[in-house]
Amino acid sequence: MTGLPLPRRSLPDLALPRLSLAGWCLLLLLPALGSQLPALALPAWGALVLALVSRRLPPRPWSAALRLGLLGLSLALAGWQWGWLESPTLRLGLLLVLALKWAEARRPGEYVGVAAGALVAGAIGLLQWGEGTGLALLLLQALLFLVVLDLASLAPGAGAPASAAPFPPAWSLLRRNLGRLGLALPMTAVLFLFFPRIPGPLWDIGLSFGLPLSLSVEKSSQGLGVSTRLKPGQSQTQAGVRESQPVLVAEFEHWVPPTSLLYWRGPVYYDFDGQEWRLDPAYESQGRSIMRQGWSRIQEFTDTLRRKNQEVRYKIRLTPHERLWLYGLDLPASLTTESFVGPDWQVLSHRPVETEMSYELSSYLDWEGGGQLAEPVRQRALALPPEGNPRLRALGRELAAAPDRTRLLRLALGPLGQGDYKLRDRFDFQAGPDALDRFWFDSREGNADLYAGTFVYLMRAAGIPARLVTGYRGGKLMALTDYVVVKRSHAHAWVEIWDETRGWQRVDPVDLIAPERFAGSAAKPRAAPQPAPAAPPKPAAPARQEQGPGPQAGQFQVQAMAPAAAPGTGWQWPDLGRFMGRWIFRLDGETQQALLGGQGGGLAWVWLLLLAALGSALVLAAGLGLGRWRELRRLPPPRRHWERLCRLLASRGLGPRPGECPRHYALRVGQARPLWAAPLADLASAYTDWRYAPGCDDAPVRLQAAARRLYNLVMADTGPDRQNT
Repeated sequence: MTGLPLPRRSLPDLALPRLSLAGWCLLLLLPALGSQLPALALPAWGALVLALVSRRLPPRPWSAALRLGLLGLSLALAGWQWGWLESPTLRLGLLLVLALKWAEARRPGEYVGVAAGALVAGAIGLLQWGEGTGLALLLLQALLFLVVLDLASLAPGAGAPASAAPFPPAWSLLRRNLGRLGLALPMTAVLFLFFPRIPGPLWDIGLSFGLPLSLSVEKSSQGLGVSTRLKPGQSQTQAGVRESQPVLVAEFEHWVPPTSLLYWRGPVYYDFDGQEWRLDPAYESQGRSIMRQGWSRIQEFTDTLRRKNQEVRYKIRLTPHERLWLYGLDLPASLTTESFVGPDWQVLSHRPVETEMSYELSSYLDWEGGGQLAEPVRQRALALPPEGNPRLRALGRELAAAPDRTRLLRLALGPLGQGDYKLRDRFDFQAGPDALDRFWFDSREGNADLYAGTFVYLMRAAGIPARLVTGYRGGKLMALTDYVVVKRSHAHAWVEIWDETRGWQRVDPVDLIAPERFAGSAAKPRAAPQPAPAAPPKPAAPARQEQGPGPQAGQFQVQAMAPAAAPGTGWQWPDLGRFMGRWIFRLDGETQQALLGGQGGGLAWVWLLLLAALGSALVLAAGLGLGRWRELRRLPPPRRHWERLCRLLASRGLGPRPGECPRHYALRVGQARPLWAAPLADLASAYTDWRYAPGCDDAPVRLQAAARRLYNLVMADTGPDRQNT
């Protein structure tokens, strides 16, 4: 990499010396490499350094062969270590291609290609950085990319080396392209706000509109909703199944519920031996015995419910998982063909789901279970291992002394909302007879199924029948559609406890530990007028916050125990990081629709669009005005006076004609307006002397005085009547 001869430089140029086109491209490539730092191992960085150093090789045919050999060897080792299609291998391949391409590049077009690839690689890698740091580095990369494009346009053709181009100083390059970047930011902000949010990769759009789910499914015999056994904390790894794999795609009719209310019910566990949860062995077979315990007619099942509201209808495309579960929302209100409701309220198929299938269902989002709890089920829902976890057992006995059920649940759930417990997708969990004790009282870090399973244990120790329900919660709402994509990463578990007066009730500890995880907005109707759903779209559950142990009760506990703001704190600096996190980095499809729709799904987007258009117009006008002002300020004062008077006279229909000299112009205007003739003649004479007679030192002074007199006369003029007098 060679630079140019450096003449006398200003202070900003000393801080950032002028580089060749290759140097600027390398400067752009370095942030792209650095942003990948957390994802690559040390040997991978050795290969990247060798790729960059290979620029020193002479331009010979064997140099290209050596570079290709380095690329192939590095990819082979990465594929053997991480897997051929895993993220680290793909990242290393992209970075190696960029580094080797920079090493052999000699023409401006090649550098532009490397710069574009570096910008993409940097954007991918910055997902692993902090939000503010990532945004700052991305803006820096965009600025450097504009510099590379600018230099490529100034560089000579393919016959001359790029380093010989008369490149401008570094500070002028950055300043000029920083202005270009600033002009692009307003339109970028408008597109960022109004362009539909696409959660996840573009592949999800194809899944929503019909691409086969099975193409991206990696089958496994373990994991939530697939295995008949579940160890505490097992779903944090998903047994090697990639979390981005889809489980189902749901298309809703009329309206899409908030994703926080989407509980996709799967296996329900009763039996816990201290090490793992187990299902009834009948789930391994064709399910004949389960069919005899369940309901084959939906009306018989719904008659057992004490309350059922908010019915929603939807279509599902389900990934094959070789089990009986047909995932549906709590609780089923209708059945599809060859299905039945299991004894624990799951929708089950007559045969295992071995191929992708589609079916239609409807469900109640607001319900209360009914019927009587059979004694064998009660015993299973109260069973505890013979020994282990003594602290949880002791806490359960203390809770059992509470005067009523509501008080007991408040005492049990209260500590979860005080901030000491953390929800983690990845955590360290040591199995053992007292593992739940260590988790609940010591580490206090785990995922949803670990919290739910431990809470079931605690409720049973307090004498309350409880069961562990697994499946999925939430999903990704595809912007401006009625499709929700549920993936492995949405695996979830919650608790159902038995109440003698209200039946089974849902309790989700996650709503207390991390309420922001499923902070959904209100249900949103479709944009086009549609028939109203069977029940009002507005969730009725919040009205029951103080009645029982559902998720709303958990939210009530969080609100009741939230620390009050300290008095007398006064004004504080705004939390810029929180603002950016909410409205920039985590602006998903739901938040975008709620923002653009306003309260009740109105037309807030119209006002926001008008405001954005007005703001963009003001910014553009301010930029044009500033540019014009700066252009005029660069003119000498005599010329500014002359052009100012010419614009003033032109506004009154007396502007100069093309090719007209100042003296002829003054004579023509003086004939039309005799009162202006004398000062205009003095102005034209002074301007001509200043422009064409350098020896006239008094010309600027005479020009300024004549311009002032003429300006006063023109501004005092009210029309032809006054002029004629």
